[in-house]
Amino acid sequence: MLNTRLSKVLTLSLTAALLAAGVLGAQERPGDKGESAEEKKLTGRSAAPKAGEIDSAVTLDAMLSKKDKSSLSEAKGATIAGYVVQVEREEDGDYHVTLASAAGETDTRKWVIVEVTPAWQKKDPTMSVKRLRGLVGKHVQVTGWLYYEPEEDHPDPRGTRWELHPVTRITLPGA
Repeated sequence: MLNTRLSKVLTLSLTAALLAAGVLGAQERPGDKGESAEEKKLTGRSAAPKAGEIDSAVTLDAMLSKKDKSSLSEAKGATIAGYVVQVEREEDGDYHVTLASAAGETDTRKWVIVEVTPAWQKKDPTMSVKRLRGLVGKHVQVTGWLYYEPEEDHPDPRGTRWELHPVTRITLPGA
């Protein structure tokens, strides 16, 4: 009896420790092909970046100028402004929101992808699918965590592999 109880306590303690470390919380979703545990942990962050974690030097144009992983820090968040060019649902349930400096920009080299995850959509009703789709053509401010897309041959056209992922807030300036 004591061994059974001790076993249950140890199992619960180990499970709680793994959840706290983010090991079990980062479950693979369809479309998460080959993402490492560390990458899943980064894209699955559940807390918004605090003021001290925001890199104020990061803008949409600054992101476009960064071509390698060492250019920015994935430990930082950012707030960028731009026009929503398109919104697309991905296999894993994330929504890619494409931003550019100019409304209706068609040159994909001038696009930055920001990703809204299902978890953040549940947390914040202002990131519903209907609202995201209604933002096309509008000027927005987006806050989220900096993330370097590991797939070189990502199917989405983009000007940089740097993203905000996950997005933790989208606002309309002046609204």
